[in-house]
Amino acid sequence: MKKPLQIEFESENVKCYLAGEVAVLKITCNAFGTLTNLDQANRVLPWFDMVENDPSVKAIVGMSEKDCLGETAYEEFLSEITGRSIQRDKYNEITRFEKSDIRAIEINMLINLIRKIYSFKKIFISAINGEIVTPFLGLSLVSDFRFASSDLKIMFSHVKYGLHPSGAIPFFLPKFINKQLAMKYMLQGGVINFEEAGKLNLVNELVDDSEFEKNSIEKAKGYIKMGMSTLKNTKSLINSNSDELENYFKIESNYTYK
Repeated sequence: MKKPLQIEFESENVKCYLAGEVAVLKITCNAFGTLTNLDQANRVLPWFDMVENDPSVKAIVGMSEKDCLGETAYEEFLSEITGRSIQRDKYNEITRFEKSDIRAIEINMLINLIRKIYSFKKIFISAINGEIVTPFLGLSLVSDFRFASSDLKIMFSHVKYGLHPSGAIPFFLPKFINKQLAMKYMLQGGVINFEEAGKLNLVNELVDDSEFEKNSIEKAKGYIKMGMSTLKNTKSLINSNSDELENYFKIESNYTYK
């Protein structure tokens, strides 16, 4: 018999716990493997609802271990689902997926997580530790606030593989930077470091790398000093136009091949 879902739990790849009024969602290994593991998904997605319904919690901080969302993790995942070696220092156009079912799960799980974060009626903060590649950038951009380590690298790696920018990046990125610059990154690739990300309003806070997890939680507590009613009403108003995002998802969900 499965254990009943609780806010605080730890599985092979995910750790969730409470730190006062902050709930922490931490990925502890290669995030692509966790994303495409349906058992994990069946715990994490309803977990958002539990946190939202808990009156003692005002925010979620989503984070991962160092570079868990980065280039090496992306290479390993693409190598697995294409059935061939993918290397970062070469142009590796992907024309087919040997494991197309896993590719479909990746696209759809990103969509489901973005939906959850977008509709979440409390604060969601992304704490990015090191590298973050294209598919997971959308999860960061849908967040209310973004913290990052000093060695942040936002990497538009999809270009090297001939893939479309997934994770709703075409929807969110032009809302932060102008359309022409967003198109440049999405079509030509590139890397944005912490300093440039700050100038572009893609990150809000620098977090000391030495105790990244602890420091992210402490910074998050400074963002939730308001009443619960104010918080929920503000979030509902800001994210009231969900139809536009859903129309976008109808298109992206068909792009499981490329």
